[in-house]
Amino acid sequence: MLSLPDWAFYPIATATAAGMIAAAMSFGDVAHRTPEEIRAEGLIFEGERLAAMTLGNGLTVEFLTEDGSQFARIAAARGPLDGLQSAGAFFTLSPDEIEAFQGHRLRVTYTLRATPEQGAEQTLLNVFMPERGQATWVSQATRENYESLTIELSPARCELGFAYVSLWPDWRAQRNQVDLQRVELTALEPLPCES
Repeated sequence: MLSLPDWAFYPIATATAAGMIAAAMSFGDVAHRTPEEIRAEGLIFEGERLAAMTLGNGLTVEFLTEDGSQFARIAAARGPLDGLQSAGAFFTLSPDEIEAFQGHRLRVTYTLRATPEQGAEQTLLNVFMPERGQATWVSQATRENYESLTIELSPARCELGFAYVSLWPDWRAQRNQVDLQRVELTALEPLPCES
């Protein structure tokens, strides 16, 4: 029977344990980006990242795949001002993402369509942040094919504190569903903030 001498066993065991730890740690969040990288490259919610969506009362979501493309099918049973108010179907920006975008004008581009059946004719779009709330929904027509709907905004404050990128399908006349494929945030020119 072959056995390793003590002088060889311990270095090999240590190297093996270190390799196992490094391999396990490599499965963590490898896509972490600094605020500077986020600002330069933008922020995209698509594919599996759509599952980070949070839903307010009165909305439901299904995550589907069609022709290799993942999307979220969002349905509204009521409007955003009916009953308990919420930010709709929304993505919450992390502290690094907020830091990346604060102090800049923003462009938010939603790639969506009305669903083949019960497709909403309109979709409300918004970014909730300090001094932007229910009164700042922007209504845009929704078509049967995917298209990009864009809103641009200038935050009222240079420091955001929080930000929720939101949408709410039209809920009237039983035509209340949209398919969301992608949301992209882009930092535009800096705001005139005091340094």
